[in-house]
Amino acid sequence: MKVIVTGGEGFIGKALVAALKEGRAEVCSIDRRSGIEVADFFRDADLSDIDCVFHLAAQTSVFNTDKNAVVADNISAFMVVCDACRRHNVRLVYASSSTANSCNTTSLYGISKRFDELYAACYHPGATGVRLHNVYGPDPRQGTLLWHILNDKPVKLVNAGRNVRHFTYISDAVRGLIYAYGKGGRLLNVANPEETSVYDFAQEVDKYKPLEIVIDRQKRNFDRKEQRVDTCIPSVPLQYVSVREGVRKCFEDETQK
Repeated sequence: MKVIVTGGEGFIGKALVAALKEGRAEVCSIDRRSGIEVADFFRDADLSDIDCVFHLAAQTSVFNTDKNAVVADNISAFMVVCDACRRHNVRLVYASSSTANSCNTTSLYGISKRFDELYAACYHPGATGVRLHNVYGPDPRQGTLLWHILNDKPVKLVNAGRNVRHFTYISDAVRGLIYAYGKGGRLLNVANPEETSVYDFAQEVDKYKPLEIVIDRQKRNFDRKEQRVDTCIPSVPLQYVSVREGVRKCFEDETQK
């Protein structure tokens, strides 16, 4: 296979590229960090020999207040990628988000991901959207919950740590994206079925790295106490890594570096 991965230098992108190469795919990674803008590349790219585009490049935080950046990267660039794949009859697998579920949407980020799903359904019906749920793993991306837990001193848990999430280990996210290649024209969830509070997640980390935890009862803007999985959309049938096992693997992998 010949595939393109956008956002290939990102947290999930690097793991996906590694897995695809291990499976003997020929991978071209497109990433702003490498000086390549996704929209610029796909406006003129010849995709005639490409089997699939895995589109992961995006602004990735519900707390991002730079609306222009969210629109440019999550909506405008997505339209260019989607249109190019349709024009060349190339399979498209793109990363959506749990926040695309209307009951979870609190900001332009979630709105942009829902827009992508609707746009793909209209303009590239063979595309597959993968709603990823709270992905974590070793060497987490700056600004994510696990990154803050590992780096903040003290660790402040807003809403008293009661927010409930479906924390999904990085290997499951990668397997879900690859699985989606053969499931054209639909939406899929990749979500660990466990419901875990942020407090309990932090307690798992505390077993390996003692934390100074401060309970903050303030609720943040753009936050939801509970992130729900849309049960109207099928979930990728994986034996999902439990939070207990996933956190253990994070520290195990770190010690092996």
